[in-house]
Order: sequence, then C-alpha cells, then structure tokens
Amino acid sequence: MSSSPPSLAAASIPPNSRKGEIRRRWFRRRTAVGLPPGTITPHEQRPARMELISYSPSDYREAADFSIEQLPNLLIPDRVHWLNIDGYGDAELLKSLAGDFKIHPLAMEDVVNTHQRAKVDNYDDQLFIVARRVLGPPFRSEQISFVLVGNILLTFQEDLEGDCFDNVRERLKSGRGRTRTLGVDYLLYELLDAVIDSYFPVIEGMGEDLDRIEEAVQGQPNPESLRRIHDHRIDLLQLRRAAWPLREAIQHLLRGEFQQIGRETLLYLRDGYDHVVQIMDILDIYRETCGDLRDYYYNIVSSRTNDVMRTLTIISTLFLPVTFVAGIYGMNFENMPEIKDPWGYPLCLLAMALIAGGFLVFFWRKGWLRSFDKQAGRRRLD
Repeated sequence: MSSSPPSLAAASIPPNSRKGEIRRRWFRRRTAVGLPPGTITPHEQRPARMELISYSPSDYREAADFSIEQLPNLLIPDRVHWLNIDGYGDAELLKSLAGDFKIHPLAMEDVVNTHQRAKVDNYDDQLFIVARRVLGPPFRSEQISFVLVGNILLTFQEDLEGDCFDNVRERLKSGRGRTRTLGVDYLLYELLDAVIDSYFPVIEGMGEDLDRIEEAVQGQPNPESLRRIHDHRIDLLQLRRAAWPLREAIQHLLRGEFQQIGRETLLYLRDGYDHVVQIMDILDIYRETCGDLRDYYYNIVSSRTNDVMRTLTIISTLFLPVTFVAGIYGMNFENMPEIKDPWGYPLCLLAMALIAGGFLVFFWRKGWLRSFDKQAGRRRLD
C-alpha cells in the first residue's frame, strides 16, 4: 500500500548498467506524499488493453479490443472468466473496472503503484494477490496483480515484453489439462505457477554465467570478471527480495483461510510452494558462490602477485653479490694486487658466475624456483 514508509523493496529494478555506469538500485517512491488512501494515480503512459477469456468444460471464447461498455455483455453466466489488463495508462478505465467489480480502493491503489511486494489480502468476498514476475538478463521485475471476484479473475500487468501466461492460454484454448474442468481458483493457481516458473530461466542463466566467470577467473582473472561477480550479487539480492515475499504469500494461501480457494486447489498450491522454496535455496547457493568466486579471484591475483614478487626478489638476490664484487673492484685504489694480475679479470667474472650459480642451486634445493601454477599443484598433490 502506498501509505507505507519508503524502504528498499522488490520493485521494478532498472536494467544492469553498462561498464563504468552506476547501478541505481535504491527504492524511489513514485506516489506523491500526502494523497488520501485509495487514490488511483497511474504512473505509466502506455494505454491499457483488455483481453477476456471465457470458458467452460465444453466451450471456449476469447475477446479483445472491446470497450468497457461492452464488457457486461461478454460476461456469460455459469462460465469462468479471465479478464487481463495490460498497461496502466488509462485512469478512467481502471476506475470503471473498480466500480463495476466493486474492487476495494486500497486494492486498486496497490495495483497502479507497482512497487508492492508479493502479498495476499482479503476484502470481504474478494481475494487480492500481488506477485512479481522476473525477466532477464538484464534483470528486472514486473508486478502482476490478481483480483478474484466470484467466477471472474482479473489480472493487471505492466506490459513489459509480453507476459508468462502463453502456456496457460494455449491449454485453455486446446482443452488440454484440467484447467477448463476446474474452477476459477485453479486458474489462479496456474497463473501463479507461471509467475513462479518465470524465475527458473533467469536463475539458470545466472548459473551458466557464473560457470563462465569461474572459468575466466581460473584462466586469466581480470577486473571485468570481478565486476560481473558484483553485478550478479546485486541481481541475486533483488531476486531474493522478490521471491521471499512470494513464498510468504503462497504459504498464506495454504493456511486454508480463504473461501475462494478450494481444497483440491490447495494441494496444487503446495507444489508451487515447493518451487518457491527451491528458488530460495538456489539463490542462497548462488550468493555464496559469488562470494566464493570473489575470494577466489583475490586469492589468485594475490598468488600471482606473490609469484612476480618472488621472481623479482630472486633476480635481485642473484645480482646482489655480483654487484658487491663489481663494486669492490670498481674502487680506484692503487694497491689492489688483482688489478695487475693478467688473470684477474676472468677470475673475477668466474667468481661472480660461481656465486650466482651457487645461489641458484640453493634456491632450487629449497624449492623456491617452482611455480604455483595448476600443473605444479597437481604434481605436489600426486
């Protein structure tokens, strides 16, 4: 409800920013402060489109591009009706729908203010549900509102790149499955299940990208890999903020407190609840994976830095005694017996080579010349 204080919410998330841009992910309330509760103030400019599907076990009908005045004639008794509204740009249409179906003003306010978290509210004989559908990549979410009134189910969508209900429409049209033989509460379950299933392609895409990031980190870590890990951590956090309230909403429906939900539909809702729990588990695992990949990145970078510093240190150590000898014989004193010796110069070079070689043998016996690459690591494990 828009009268709640501003906070971080699972609202519509802006797309992933490009490289070098700031990712703005803080919640920003779009409703003007001080408006009375129940005020319908659409924030979208896209015109609203209505689609009506009416069905029974033996009949199926659909209608589109009709006016609000024609709607009562399309609502045939003894049928299940699914009225889908895409877009919130027509405030008069939304107000007319609220008046015709006697939708509570607070529910309509939550419909047009699309920063709501998933929830379930009961208004007398009406059931109001908010769920969040996710899309990606880049990750973003869309609020979908459900209003169950008698044998009519209304769905309100923001119209972001279509919806996730095409499979439900196809089953209704072809008569496959059990949707047309059961009531409107089962239709509500199928639509909620489609919203839940929309999480899995996004999560699977993130998992595949995390595998590619892990391969890149193992091969040649670079700042781009670290940026992608950070972006995925943010997306996973937003996904969890969208999925966690959905889990609570499904659990609320499973309590059996709503007369609009039949006992048989509750059995199917349990399966939807299991899917949401699975989503939460996968998100937690991927968040830990991002943390592990970040630590792994820093460890590899630190290890390679240590290898470079060790190489430079060995080179400096090898040249230190050679420089010392060269410094001694570079002093301009007259009484230096080796200066007049005909073998002095080659003997001095030989002494430098022997000292450097001795240091190399010492470093090799200590194991300081071995590289910490994967092949050396496998040899040590073997």
